[in-house]
This record gives sequence, structure tokens and C-alpha cells, in this order.
Amino acid sequence: MKHKYYLPDGDDPRATWLSTLATGVGALPAAWNILPAQITSLHNDANAFKYDLLMIEAAAKFDKGCTANKNELRDGPVATAVLAFPAFTPPPGAPIPVQPGIFVRVALFVAQLKKNDLCTEAIQIALGIQGEEIVIDFTTMQPTLTLHHEGGHIHISYVRTHADGIYLFGERGTETEFTLLATITKTTFNDTRPNLIVGQAENRRYRAFFMVGDVMVGIESAVFSINC
Repeated sequence: MKHKYYLPDGDDPRATWLSTLATGVGALPAAWNILPAQITSLHNDANAFKYDLLMIEAAAKFDKGCTANKNELRDGPVATAVLAFPAFTPPPGAPIPVQPGIFVRVALFVAQLKKNDLCTEAIQIALGIQGEEIVIDFTTMQPTLTLHHEGGHIHISYVRTHADGIYLFGERGTETEFTLLATITKTTFNDTRPNLIVGQAENRRYRAFFMVGDVMVGIESAVFSINC
């Protein structure tokens, strides 16, 4: 069963995820044999990353205050009182500084954690270290072909996505029916057939179905054509 990558996108979701992981790992029984230093490292990393995000918020607020102060100094009414400069106020409770590479470090720890015999799928979900299941609807998959000339033949490529390949059909020149050209498991194919009439240009048309195993699935592609 395929799953998405467990680590969320975005700094705020990652900060929340890391804090949850640190708390969850810290609550695991001693039978997991997780070292106290590993748990401490997780908490320090989580606190440092969260604090840095708070610093960014504070800096943005300070920047806004500086801009307002500058505008008043430049364009404000004349007054006898001096205008004080804004003061930067960092968030309280600065944590222990940590080394760079927090999520590289955490990914290595998670990989080690998943190898533990006690780490069931349910626990992985609870800790947030298993991504959502990827649900693939093969019935709606439709290939897109890209055609171009290469070395005197037609080069055909496509994006395989979750399929195993494509059934490729072709029709050329005066032909009136598509016939199976190849069963392709790579993402490229070269149509090296000579023209029906040597020396005379012809139009070649292609269409395809995705396949899983050797079963044709999904929706037939549009017809893609090229002159050669």
C-alpha cells in the first residue's frame, strides 16, 4: 500500500508535527529502547524551530513598526516632542540553540523508529510518521503522448504515473484503422517504421491506454499526430 510522505508542507504545520512527535515519542514505553538523549534532541529541535517561527513573527511586527515610524518622521506634522525609535522585543523563553538540519536529523530518527518491531501501523499513524494512503483510481487515468522527430524516426514519450506502461496504437498515411504498435513499459518509444511510400511524407497518428500488469485500464488517450 502506497502512502504520501508523512512530513507536512509548510513551516507552521511542520512545527506542530514535530512537537507532537516529540511528545509522542517521549511517552513510549521503555521497551522501545529509545535513548533519553534522543528524546531530549527531539524536544530541543521542536522548541528551537517553533521559537524561530515566533522570532519571524516578532521581526515582521518590528519591521511594520519601523516603517510606520519612518513614515511619520518623513511626513508627519511638526511637533515639539521627539519620536522614539521602535524597540525590538523578542519572544520570551528562548530555548536551547540546536544545530542546523533539524528535519534531516528527525527523518533519520523516524527511519530508525519504523524498524522497531513494536512500531505497528497504528502507532505510526498516532505519531504522525505515516502519510495518508494514496488512493489510485485507475478508471480515470488517461495517458498524454508527446511526439517529436529524432534521428529520422518518431520519438514518443509519456508520463507513467502509477501505471506499469501503455498499450500504444498507431495509424499512418492512408490507413483507416489503429493497430497495436507495442506494449511499452519504459516511458519512451521510437517508431522506426519506414513511410508507407518511400520518399513521400505522411501523417502518423497515435493513441494509447495505460496498463497495469498486462491489463488495459483507464480512458483512451486523445489522438496525437505528427508529420514525417
